[in-house]
Amino acid sequence: MKMQGNFLKAVDELMNGKFSGIKPEAKEFSSPEGPETDLEPGLAAAADYDFSEKAQPEFTASPRASVRRIDGGSVEAVITGDMMIKGNINSTANISISGTILGDVSSEGDVIVKGKVEGNISVHSLSVEGGSISGDIVSSGVVTIADGSSIDGNIKAERIEVNGRIIGNLDSATKIILHPKSVIEGNITALELSMTEGAELKGAMNVHKKS
Repeated sequence: MKMQGNFLKAVDELMNGKFSGIKPEAKEFSSPEGPETDLEPGLAAAADYDFSEKAQPEFTASPRASVRRIDGGSVEAVITGDMMIKGNINSTANISISGTILGDVSSEGDVIVKGKVEGNISVHSLSVEGGSISGDIVSSGVVTIADGSSIDGNIKAERIEVNGRIIGNLDSATKIILHPKSVIEGNITALELSMTEGAELKGAMNVHKKS
């Protein structure tokens, strides 16, 4: 009986991971709020954004949507095409926007817009590549509006190049270049203006040299 008792005790210790040389299996646990979303590595790039408490953003995206950092490239943060952000974005990073932003975008870096932005934009430089923006744009550098792009708002920048459609006024500290497919419905103010054949302008021009 004593031997049988020792045998049962040994089996009990073995089953509970107490046997010498066997470590107990780690238990899985989950947050009371549910499992965490499986996002791509590099999600720390979202820390570059300063989302204000006054306008906390609402994210609406498919499970594959992500904001990620691209190592070794000039673009640091990517908002993918299947992602929507409701709220203002403040960042020190360069940003590529292929999704939809419903709010203002402010960055100390360069911004590429391939998607849609409904809000004002304040950046170092801006390139709109087939995207659309509804709001005013202010840039300390160059603003480039490529073919297939549309802007509904005013643009103020150091230099402006257009090959898309703009409804709004253009104000450049140096030069405005209108390429063949550009259509402007608004007034132009600049030190220099270059207008290629095929470009359309419906508005007044104020081109002046510095005295």
